[in-house]
Amino acid sequence: MHGIRWLDLPRRTGNTVSACPSSRPQIRGKSPNVWLALDDSKPNVEYVVKRPPGDDDDTSSSNALSAFRHELEMQRLFAKDPMIRALVDYIPDSEPSGPMMVLEAFTDSLWDARNARPFTTKEIKWIVKGILLGIFTVHTKGLVYTVSKPSTREITSLTYRSPEVHFGKAWTQSTDVWSWGLILAQLLQAQVDFKSPGMYDSICTGTLAEKEKVIRDQLAIDFDLASIPLYAEDEQCTKILPAPQPEEAYMWANNMINKGVSAEDIQFLVGVLNPDPNTRLTVREILETVTYAAISVYEPTPHAPSSVLICYLRLWDI
Repeated sequence: MHGIRWLDLPRRTGNTVSACPSSRPQIRGKSPNVWLALDDSKPNVEYVVKRPPGDDDDTSSSNALSAFRHELEMQRLFAKDPMIRALVDYIPDSEPSGPMMVLEAFTDSLWDARNARPFTTKEIKWIVKGILLGIFTVHTKGLVYTVSKPSTREITSLTYRSPEVHFGKAWTQSTDVWSWGLILAQLLQAQVDFKSPGMYDSICTGTLAEKEKVIRDQLAIDFDLASIPLYAEDEQCTKILPAPQPEEAYMWANNMINKGVSAEDIQFLVGVLNPDPNTRLTVREILETVTYAAISVYEPTPHAPSSVLICYLRLWDI
């Protein structure tokens, strides 16, 4: 495999590759930097071609190129790991069309499948163990998996952002566990209440700052952050903590039980969604539980949407 001559680059589709973090809808007026490409010799095989986003501003352009190179470095670091999306080819900047990464394309996202039908319990556990193994792969390198924009350096989307991140604390590998727990919670919710949005998903409309405040305040109430020293004894945190509502704490768990989620699953979720990152369950501890230790992600479940599950056995994207 050499260069990109075998790719049908003129077939630009902009931001249509749902499983690629960079292909989310961008600001109007910006030129696309992600394409869906075809191998001329294999018309049914698709790839994602990605290059640094163009920008007239020198500082933004420099930051984008730096982020692109960092992403390339990470792709090469995990090149031999089956749990990470594959880097198929790289076009260096010494070539006219470079620099570009050619990545494995995902046909569906987990949320496409989630919105199609409820998963069975077996499917949910199989999916989330695959995601967890992807996170564990990153953690074994001493890294934290984040989705961040070079311009803001914000970690993950608002929905999956942990309390310590919302309140300005340093993030660690424990932050990834929180995000994973939110995915699990939303899949369990969809199983018993398919039409309702998941936890903190579409919680409000408005500006990004307004959404961030609403989710941060709701998290503080749902998990009673005012009673946790990590937040309650921090001067900066107390300035933005909402008024305590202890009677509302963990009502989300009660509501899930009332709708049919098992008490065992809720008890497990409470350990994963521990608002104190220092006492939150670790990836290794989760993998060693009876619930997940016996599940083989290399043996697909009979009724699972395989194309989606395979992609989520690799580096996850929500």
